[in-house]
Amino acid sequence: MKVSERGGGRALLIGNSRWHWAQRNQNGVQVDHGAPDPERIGIEPPIWAAVGPVPVQLRAHQDLRVCLEDVPLLKAPPWLGVDRALGAWMAWRCSQERQLDCSRGLLLVDAGTVLSLTRLNADGCFAGGQLIPGYRLQLRAMAEGTVGLPSTPEFAEDVFPQDVFPQETVAAMQRGVLQALLASIAVAQQHSRGLVWICGGDANLLQTHWRGASELLQVEGDLQLQALLDLAAGISSS
Repeated sequence: MKVSERGGGRALLIGNSRWHWAQRNQNGVQVDHGAPDPERIGIEPPIWAAVGPVPVQLRAHQDLRVCLEDVPLLKAPPWLGVDRALGAWMAWRCSQERQLDCSRGLLLVDAGTVLSLTRLNADGCFAGGQLIPGYRLQLRAMAEGTVGLPSTPEFAEDVFPQDVFPQETVAAMQRGVLQALLASIAVAQQHSRGLVWICGGDANLLQTHWRGASELLQVEGDLQLQALLDLAAGISSS
């Protein structure tokens, strides 16, 4: 499929639990995230990709769908999720544009429902990764898999527990999950030893508590949406 100047400057990534939108306008790109909303698709659908359930409104618009084979990520295996491919390709493009040191490749951390770690080597080729239950998924698993642990409310950055060893149960759950995610990223980065890009809904949370080398860290919450818009505009150089 050739994706070129389609979607009317709009892009949609259908995630596992939320939908992610982008709209290009004269002031740049506006993005927002929320619950699935098929009515928003309208009569002129956006360019789109999906890892979650596809609504009936988009099934007749496969010409606007971006699949794995449409993403110019080098040596991407056929089983790779299109969201991971979009994010990794865009992280590599941004690294090249910013003239960052990619001599050791990069590690993309996509902090969504699942925390995905995707490694690219120094040539920008896919080099494996890891999949870990994300922040909310781990909290939900503890609440649903036990009798005594409660469901946890959505956190606010300014009230997130700062104590490493909280006394209150919910705070202990939140802190424990955060530490587990940060430790997973730190171990992966020790092996990759290159740039670390963080994107996804919990990117800001991870950035706030990041204790690694700041010169290696890049945070861009909406890499996949940027990638979709670039592909829609016919920009596909690696």
